Amino acid sequence: MWILAACGGHAAPPPPAAPVAPSAPHAETRPAEPPPPPPSAPVDPASGALRCAMQPTDDLVIDGLIDDWRDVAIAARVGAAPDGQIALRCVWDGKYLAFAASIIDDKIVRVPSGHGHEDHVSFALAAGGKPMRFDVYPGTSIAKPRSTGAPAQIGDSLQPNGFSIEARVPAAAIPGFGGSTPQIDVRVVFHDSDRATGGDDSDLEIAQPLELSDRKDLLDDFLHTVHLAKSDITRDELVDLDPDRKGKERLVAGGTVIGVLTDQFAFVSMPAKPSRIELLPMGPHGQQVIAATVRQTGNGGSRDVLMLWTVWSGQLSPLKNIEIRKELGGNVLSSSYKVDKGKLVVAPQPAVGFTKDTYNEEPTDDAEPILLPWADKPAIYVLKGAELEKKH
Repeated sequence: MWILAACGGHAAPPPPAAPVAPSAPHAETRPAEPPPPPPSAPVDPASGALRCAMQPTDDLVIDGLIDDWRDVAIAARVGAAPDGQIALRCVWDGKYLAFAASIIDDKIVRVPSGHGHEDHVSFALAAGGKPMRFDVYPGTSIAKPRSTGAPAQIGDSLQPNGFSIEARVPAAAIPGFGGSTPQIDVRVVFHDSDRATGGDDSDLEIAQPLELSDRKDLLDDFLHTVHLAKSDITRDELVDLDPDRKGKERLVAGGTVIGVLTDQFAFVSMPAKPSRIELLPMGPHGQQVIAATVRQTGNGGSRDVLMLWTVWSGQLSPLKNIEIRKELGGNVLSSSYKVDKGKLVVAPQPAVGFTKDTYNEEPTDDAEPILLPWADKPAIYVLKGAELEKKH
């Protein structure tokens, strides 16, 4: 089953924009009249994450003037006027992240040479890998705007009580980002330098995970469809599962369900709650196979089945069901398994109670039957595309 989802934001007026002349030859300073604080969008208490408004980013003019952010609530704010404050808004459209940072500061410090302590804002965005970083220095009448670091579209503007910055970032430029990435770790720091000649900077930092709205709603839809609560989730991680798709997929498991979330979701239901879910490195380029051990009971005994799936084009594809344990009246047959150089090796273990003469079970037809220690050699399985081939 496949589901798509999106969501939007709420209104919050930005402060007005107007240029102000400098008052010193090597650093620009201005008195601040603190405006009334605009409303904020609270952090999601369930996840502790920020959320971005879901809307097209190409509707925004990245010029540093945030008049086109009127309908976007503040996602986070730290500090206090007039000494220093940063308020962050953000927008997500599925391909680009856009940020608007409003900084209140009673003294903006820039130097013409670009060498010295200067007011600037640092951004760091991470999706499970090395962060993508860039720094933005606001332009004044004595120093041009300057940015360093990652490929982002950037604009800045002086404001009556500080300055504002806009940035539009392609998500594909964030290392580790893929179609299943549920959130991005965001760190935004305003480096407040009161003296161009040196001294300690006063840093104001916003550092929280940013939950991508459409991905969170997709998880909610998946859980609703399979009748699970968030508290039922026992596994939630990004894994390279699908050779047909770039990047990693989101694996979510709970109860008797295993799901794979990309821009949509697919899932399988197991006959019982698994005692173990693991990933087996059997495919090329680090591709993983999903493995679950499920115990079934009946007729006075039980059996453990190793259930295997791979993922192709966002869909879970069953590979094999392999019996690895059978018990009846205290007698036990079992098999060990391991991955050796990309091959799954299943080996029979010594029997407990059962003998060649006393074991008379018919082989199952819904799974590879349990290996018999007095008759069978280890079985070797090799992944070939979407098939698991047994080598003899």
